[in-house]
Amino acid sequence: MAKKLSATLEDYLRVIFDLERKRQFARVSEIAAALKVARSAVTAALHSLSDKGLVNYRPYSPVTLSAKGRKETERIVLRHRIMVDFLQNVLAISGKRAESAACRMEHSVDASVLDRFVCFLAFVGRPRRNGMSWRTEFRHFVEKGTGARSCRKCVNEYLRGLGQESE
Repeated sequence: MAKKLSATLEDYLRVIFDLERKRQFARVSEIAAALKVARSAVTAALHSLSDKGLVNYRPYSPVTLSAKGRKETERIVLRHRIMVDFLQNVLAISGKRAESAACRMEHSVDASVLDRFVCFLAFVGRPRRNGMSWRTEFRHFVEKGTGARSCRKCVNEYLRGLGQESE
């Protein structure tokens, strides 16, 4: 896309994508219910998405993604999956909490940062000499405890290394 979509419009695309997977189209009322917004807000968003060539929309008709909209939404979904994978499988954050945080993070990560996330995920997933991946070792570190150290102590130690103190 030449111009970045707002987080709100990305959320609309995601909902339309999910509804389309269930029954090949979406209705304004379903989109409004899914996003917990007024139907008038959905209509305004659909006009904007239609003007950008991302959805096929006419008043009182079912809504579908255009080919361009489907491609953009698949990019949004992939970005979300990468964020969830990082939060759950690297940082060992639980399912719902990881989903919620990923929803907030995904809108602000640009393509070059996302590429670096993927590179890091590939790196930490590779087996090391001891046969375990960094990811597995870290998950064990988080789940089994850090001995006498707490996460707060690790954070403070890290911040001291940066020349900063945590409160």
